[in-house]
Amino acid sequence: MRRFVPLILLAAIAGAYFAYRHHLASQPFEWAGTVESRTITVGSRVGGRVASVAVKEGDSVAAKQPLATLEPGDLEAQKLMAQAQIDQAEAALDKLKAGARPEEIAQAQARAQQATAAAAETRGSRSEDVAVAEAQLAQAQAGVDKAQLDSDRAHRLLASQAIAQAEADNADTALRTAKAQRDAQQKILEARKSGARVEDKAQASARAVEAAAAAQLVKAGPRVEDLRTAQAVLDATKARLAQLEVMKDELVIRAPVAARVEAFDLRPGDLLAPNAPAGTLLEDDQLYVRIYVPETQIGLIHEQAEVPISVDSYPGRTFKGQVEYVAKRGEYSPRNLQTADERADQVFAARIRILEGKTDLRAGMAATIMVAH
Repeated sequence: MRRFVPLILLAAIAGAYFAYRHHLASQPFEWAGTVESRTITVGSRVGGRVASVAVKEGDSVAAKQPLATLEPGDLEAQKLMAQAQIDQAEAALDKLKAGARPEEIAQAQARAQQATAAAAETRGSRSEDVAVAEAQLAQAQAGVDKAQLDSDRAHRLLASQAIAQAEADNADTALRTAKAQRDAQQKILEARKSGARVEDKAQASARAVEAAAAAQLVKAGPRVEDLRTAQAVLDATKARLAQLEVMKDELVIRAPVAARVEAFDLRPGDLLAPNAPAGTLLEDDQLYVRIYVPETQIGLIHEQAEVPISVDSYPGRTFKGQVEYVAKRGEYSPRNLQTADERADQVFAARIRILEGKTDLRAGMAATIMVAH
C-alpha cells in the first residue's frame, strides 16, 4: 500500500487540476466597463441676455421643448428694415420690368426733336434773317450819311461863326455814333451769312445725337443686366430677412431630442455669448457600456450579438445588451482599467448598447459584461 500512496496522490492532484480547468472553462469571460450616456451640448448661435429659464437640472424634457429664452434686442427693428428693403427692391424690379410709360417716351422723343432742330439752326441762317440784317445795315448807313451831312453843315456854320463850337462837336459825336452802329450791323450781317461757328455746330450735333440715343433707350426698355441686378438685390434682401428669422428662432434654446437636463446654470439676466454652451443634456434612452476586450478574446464578441450586463447596484440581476460596435484597430487599455501587467496587452474597444433597464441604470455605474466560452 505504501508504494501505491504516491500514485494515488498524483492521480488525486491530476483529477483536481483537470476539474479546476473544466470549472474555469465553464465560467464565462468577464470584461469590466462603465455605463455611459450620449450627451448634447445646447446653446444659441446668436447669444444675448437671458430673459427666462424654463427648466432646472434633473428635469426630463421632450424634443423641441424650450429650455431658455433670450431677449430679442433690436432684432424686430432689423426685421422691419429688411422688409422695407424688400418692398423697395420689388418696386424697383417691377418698374424695370414695366419699362417706360408712354408719357416718358413722348417726352424723350420731344427732347430729341428739339435738339435736332437746334442743330439744324446752326447749319446756316435763313434768307429772311439775312434780308432783315441787310435792311438794318442799310438803315444804319443812311444814318451815317445823314450824320455826315449834319457834321459838314455844322463846320461851315462854325467857320462863319453862325453857331457855337459845342454844336459842331455834337454833330461830330453823332457822326461817330452812327458809324459805330453801321459797323456793328455790318458784323451782324456777316455772321448771318456765314452761319454758326464750327464748334457750335459740333456741340449742337452732339446734343442732337445724345438726345436721340436717350429717346431710343427709353423706348427700348431696361437692359437684361439691369433686370438681373435688380433681381439680385431683391434676392439679397429676402435672404437677409430669412437670416433674421433664423436668428429670431435662435433666441429660444430648445432640446433637440427627448433627454434629461444634466447641467443648466443659466439665470435670467445672464449674458450668453454666441455659440457658447448653455447646458448639457443626457439622452437616457442612449445608454451604453464601453469595454476593452483583450486581443486573445476578441473572437468571442461580435457585433449585433446580445450579451448580459450586470452592475454592482443591482446584484443578482442582469440587463440585456447588444454589441453595437467593435473597434477595428487595437490599442492599449486606459490606465484607469486593469492592472499594470494587463495594460501592457493590446485590447480592442467595444460599445454595448443597453436594451433594457434604462430607467434603473445611470451613467457612471460600473458594469460587467459576461460572454461564455
